[in-house]
Amino acid sequence: MKRKRKINLKVSSKIFNKVYIPYLKDNTPTQIFYGGSSSGKSVFLAQRTVLDLMAGGRNYLVVRNVAKTLRGSAYNEIVKAITDMNLNKYFTITKSEMTITCFNGYQILFCGLDDPEKIKSITPAKGIITDIWIEEATEIEYNAYKQLTKRLRGRSRVVKRVTMSFNPILKDHWIYD
Repeated sequence: MKRKRKINLKVSSKIFNKVYIPYLKDNTPTQIFYGGSSSGKSVFLAQRTVLDLMAGGRNYLVVRNVAKTLRGSAYNEIVKAITDMNLNKYFTITKSEMTITCFNGYQILFCGLDDPEKIKSITPAKGIITDIWIEEATEIEYNAYKQLTKRLRGRSRVVKRVTMSFNPILKDHWIYD
């Protein structure tokens, strides 16, 4: 019989921008985080992603319009969050594949939308994709967004979520609607 490994994780609320603390456990299916550069939205979402994996039951797909830009943005923010919370021993970070796997088997997968075929078959090693974080969501087309929402399929014990983060936009952008 395999014994489950339990961790008593205590994270100080001081590491979070207090504006975002109410959203740590928010299960609203569609979430929008917007603000100017240096508003802390990406830092917070990276922290929340790490804590969600530690809690179990969630697998993330993190996307941007162009794959190359992910490494220098959301991927690095998540790696920094793991390090800042002193959780490196609980994660396997595969830089070449841009995959982060938690000790409990849940994963963060990264993919660019510059090749839409790649996202059609992307799947975590355990369970299903429960969360999609679209970094710089204003870069993507509405059809790409619709294709992403189709990746949230299958049974899950957690509410599936799409989280979009971006800087303020023009009123004629599809996200504004």
